[in-house]
Amino acid sequence: MELIYKGSVKDLYKNGDSLVFNYSNRYSIFDWGEMPNEIPMKGAALASMAASFFEYLAKKGIPSHFVKTTGENTIAVKPVKVLRPEWYEGQYDYSVYKDVPTNCLVPLEVIFRKFLGQGNSLEGRLKKNPAYLQDLQLTEMPNASTVFSPALIEFSTKLETSDRYLSRAEIAQMNIVTDEELQNLRLNTQAVVQELEKLFASFGVKLWDGKLEFAFGDKEPSGARTLLLVDSIGPDELRLTYEGLPLSKEFLRQLYAPTSWHAAVKKAKEMAQERKTQDWKGICREELREVPQSLNPAQIEVSSLLYQALANEVASVVGRKKPFAEELNLKLWHQKAQKVLES
Repeated sequence: MELIYKGSVKDLYKNGDSLVFNYSNRYSIFDWGEMPNEIPMKGAALASMAASFFEYLAKKGIPSHFVKTTGENTIAVKPVKVLRPEWYEGQYDYSVYKDVPTNCLVPLEVIFRKFLGQGNSLEGRLKKNPAYLQDLQLTEMPNASTVFSPALIEFSTKLETSDRYLSRAEIAQMNIVTDEELQNLRLNTQAVVQELEKLFASFGVKLWDGKLEFAFGDKEPSGARTLLLVDSIGPDELRLTYEGLPLSKEFLRQLYAPTSWHAAVKKAKEMAQERKTQDWKGICREELREVPQSLNPAQIEVSSLLYQALANEVASVVGRKKPFAEELNLKLWHQKAQKVLES
């Protein structure tokens, strides 16, 4: 196999006519990229969950790029092109999409919300820009008690150095999807959310929000391109809770939220935006002199258990063999996680 891309969490290999996702034990939060520690068994858990979710959704009529499981940490997927926008005169140029390419990544991340979780960015953005309420077709300011039914959907950039939320007007100006394709992105996302919500509820887990990625397939008779669910689905892409505790990457975010590094990340992103530069991490490291600290052994142990326990639960519900020891379950994780978060 030929390594063609090394990401902050997974590596991408070319293997004949297919691509292989190799899920590592690395993790990334707050757009930083690879963090100091590794979380044991995280890669195997993510590979198991990706296969479980894609197979489950395929049975519900939702197509994806998933082909098969190829190893403990790996899955094979159909290849799609990644057409990256160029950075030109202080902004991104998306003209590579003007010819309506097929079999390529949609350069948008789709964010859905059923509830407003702790640390959500929406409330703050709406307070800064109340006009965005209308863009989201909301009649009043949402709060912690708001339930979105159907799920509230937003879009952000996917291929820029920092994710940037987009209004309807901004998406139209970028000229990367037709109106019909944008509506299909919404409909496909709602279908995924409905199925995932039912699945998680079956073992006591609450789905709050998440992000999905799609690829353009071939053109339909209408001229619109078909859509395939791509990348991965798991606790790094979804915000989940179990008996009140964060059962997703939000657990890792909460471990780092009180640190001076997290405060510096937010400041560095603001400074980079003002300067119209992409290198906010350089500002954080060199000007603000902040880098992430390592997790302690107890934090690493509980983080590893989170991924293994959830992978076991998901596999059991969709009819696959549990990938880890039977005793690794959410009850055990909850007991240990409470102690770590309280310490």
